[in-house]
Amino acid sequence: MSADSLPPPDREEWASLYAAYSILRKETERALSAWRLTVPQVSVLALLAEAERPLPVTRLAKLLLQESPSVTTLVDRMCAAGLVERVKDHRDRRMVLVKLTDGGRRMHDDIRAAAAAVSNELFDVLSDKERETLRDLLQKFRQGNIRRLR
Repeated sequence: MSADSLPPPDREEWASLYAAYSILRKETERALSAWRLTVPQVSVLALLAEAERPLPVTRLAKLLLQESPSVTTLVDRMCAAGLVERVKDHRDRRMVLVKLTDGGRRMHDDIRAAAAAVSNELFDVLSDKERETLRDLLQKFRQGNIRRLR
């Protein structure tokens, strides 16, 4: 990129974040292509696996920074694929929760290793200290701005 094509300083952070996001997204999509899953689908599998319990669609939507209707459609497709299932909340039968199926858990476990390899490869350009600083800065950015999405 030449000096003439650099974004102005007030956009440089945005441009860098967007480029980093695009690189991460494209490489992740490439790694996931063998499983024919999308990044949002894998995100749902990961969230459910990490939670170790069924979650309501509204909670998944909040964690994914998405609207509930979009996540409902996503969950519908994942139910049809046998990756998740809807179950009634035993405390409140009116509430429907999303639960990993055994197949969804196996898929998550298989994908996790591939995703970790891609992540390590991409972030290998940074030292351990730089990775730690990046995590801290991104967490601070997220925490300082997440309220804008509510």
